[in-house]
Amino acid sequence: MTPPAAVPTVTRQARLWWPVLAGGGVLGLFAFVGDEVPGVVGLVILTLTSTGFIWGMAALLAGYASHTPWSAVRNATTLLLVATVAYYGLILVHGRRWHSGQLADGSSAAMSGLASVGRHAALWLVASVAAGVTLGWLGSTVRRGTRLRASLAAGAAVGLLAGQGLHLVATFQAWHLLDDPFFLGHLVAAGAGIALATVSVTVLLAHRRATRSWPTFVAASVVASVAGALLWSQIDLIRSTM
Repeated sequence: MTPPAAVPTVTRQARLWWPVLAGGGVLGLFAFVGDEVPGVVGLVILTLTSTGFIWGMAALLAGYASHTPWSAVRNATTLLLVATVAYYGLILVHGRRWHSGQLADGSSAAMSGLASVGRHAALWLVASVAAGVTLGWLGSTVRRGTRLRASLAAGAAVGLLAGQGLHLVATFQAWHLLDDPFFLGHLVAAGAGIALATVSVTVLLAHRRATRSWPTFVAASVVASVAGALLWSQIDLIRSTM
């Protein structure tokens, strides 16, 4: 009997890479579309595609699905970088966000707008590398780590993924304006991000074949959630200066 032909290495690598590249491209595309669509529909799209939870969860899943810690870090980082490049690439091609407007002296604000896009793109490219390395490793550890390390990693992931929502709720000041869909939508989106981060990571930890420590996971989640909220407060501070 003739043995089956071996799958070429290039073909195997392509099969491994295309979900990462496609996932990053789709994430960046829908984040851009959410910015362009007005009203509640646009807010829903942004909630589903352009929050710290969604992008972070994509990186965590890329790490969780990878076979080694190195490939987990590589895949998660690549996914976030592709998403960031796709998002800001579409902004550059579309042009309306940076090309329109005038300065006080009547001249075009295009160069100022383009510089702003460049600064924000640089910030999020750096953040993509940091988040990809961290969440990719955490995802791999949740799936393949020892009982203690997996539980600690899962708790850290909850804190990082829920951090943006926790920061928004902690600093929310428009409680008297919840009859306005804009403010209500942002608060609901923050709450949904916190809940989904907790549930999603809990499911991933429960799904692993090896044992886990639930008390360690809960304790790590509480500590990491405080750290995650503080981290997002610093990110917002940096963004406000740009």
